[in-house]
Amino acid sequence: MDVPASLLMSSGMHAYVAVKASLHASDSSVFGLSEVETNALAKRFNNYRHDIVNGVLIKGHPINVVNALGELGYRVVGTTGEAEVVWTMQRDI
Repeated sequence: MDVPASLLMSSGMHAYVAVKASLHASDSSVFGLSEVETNALAKRFNNYRHDIVNGVLIKGHPINVVNALGELGYRVVGTTGEAEVVWTMQRDI
């Protein structure tokens, strides 16, 4: 039985991050970024960052944070939640 190409996983390496926030919030928690990526993201949001357990709090609407991570090479691969949403994002390394 042949497996469709669209179902095959790439053999490359990936990095994953998670963004957690409410769509009604003005800040977003981001988990899994490197220090360089954290600094680049903070620069996009007036250099505001607050370290939290296993991540960083960015003062920015979650959609803007997700879009900024997209500019760093990440893409959304999954979401979950209702009142508070978690976006799982992936980039090739």
